[in-house]
Amino acid sequence: MMAGAHIRRTLRAAFFVCLAVLVLVSAPDLSWAAVAHQGGGGLKEWIAGFNFGSGALIINPVIIFIQWTNFIILLLVLNKFLYKPLWAVIEKRNGQIAGDLKSAERDKSESQGYITQYEDSLAEIRREGAETMAALQQEINEAGRKRIEEIRIQTSRELEEARASIASEAATAASELEERAKEFAGQIANRLAGRRIA
Repeated sequence: MMAGAHIRRTLRAAFFVCLAVLVLVSAPDLSWAAVAHQGGGGLKEWIAGFNFGSGALIINPVIIFIQWTNFIILLLVLNKFLYKPLWAVIEKRNGQIAGDLKSAERDKSESQGYITQYEDSLAEIRREGAETMAALQQEINEAGRKRIEEIRIQTSRELEEARASIASEAATAASELEERAKEFAGQIANRLAGRRIA
């Protein structure tokens, strides 16, 4: 309603300024108009007695006052039936807009808090993920080292078994070869000597 009070103050000031101007303009001529028209009567001659100027430019302060009065009455009627309801709607809308702006600011700060909380949670999840990946990588490396160690132990065991088996088979083959060599040597000797050597 601040705008309505402003309009009322402006209208009041315009009315008093108009009234003061009309009084100042017509004051010196009031006595002249009264002297010039003492004999004649009627409102029309009385109003015509206030004319200033001649020819096309005739100024009558009474007519101007009547027009200003009509203008002010029109402004008062418009203020009552148009401007006041319009300003009431505008003030209501301004209040609603101010409330909406406050609500939007509150929602903005609340959403900013949610965004900060989300970013903190996301950073925590990333940190935990990095720690989990590092632990998993270390576990994979440890499992790989254990598996390599198991394979190395198993391979060396199998190599030792293979060496022992080869050595055993070599010893068996050597003893067989030795027996066969003795047998062949006996056969060769028998053939060479022509007789059998026991």
